[in-house]
Amino acid sequence: MTIVEWAARRSFIWVDDEISDNDREWVSDRHFGQALLHRGDPRIGLRHSDFAVFAKWLAAADPADPG
Repeated sequence: MTIVEWAARRSFIWVDDEISDNDREWVSDRHFGQALLHRGDPRIGLRHSDFAVFAKWLAAADPADPG
């Protein structure tokens, strides 16, 4: 099962150290909810700035979205 199938149109954040434009395009073509694909640096892990991005995205998320 892919993350898009699991999300089932719900909003989601995907954090990975190998996110590419191909991944963004793939999700865009198959997912009809909101999605944030965020690349983390595998050498340093997640930082406060990454969590700030997540918080900003969540604050702007559509409250009518069933996710």
